[in-house]
Amino acid sequence: MASDELTLLLEQEIALVEKILECQASVYSTVKEKNWVNLERDIGCLNDLSSQFSDMETRRESLVAQAGGLDENSRPLVMALRSRLLKSKVQNFALNTYIETMQNFVQGVLENAVPQRRNVLYSRDGKILKPEPQSVVLNKVL
Repeated sequence: MASDELTLLLEQEIALVEKILECQASVYSTVKEKNWVNLERDIGCLNDLSSQFSDMETRRESLVAQAGGLDENSRPLVMALRSRLLKSKVQNFALNTYIETMQNFVQGVLENAVPQRRNVLYSRDGKILKPEPQSVVLNKVL
């Protein structure tokens, strides 16, 4: 009985992670397109799906504890779930890399375009801090 319930729950988790992967791909494309309205919608979707997944994970952990471990039927499903979670991690890494690259590019452009501050800022250990970019409004797309 618990084995059937665990198998069903794992299948539901895999389906949910597939939806999360689709939503993550949508987030990546909306960030690249700079479509901020759709980005807010996609982030809300990701938050909802993530909370559902967290609830399912809690339930799965309790079922595995009750059963005393995984049986032969559920091991392939756990491996499939882990592979999808790894794919999700790779998508997150790609998005973070893209955002960091764009942030560094914009900061580099602003450092060259905006004059430096008159005061020099130092960190706790005495190193000179780079000034944060100031607000600049451009009337052209870069």
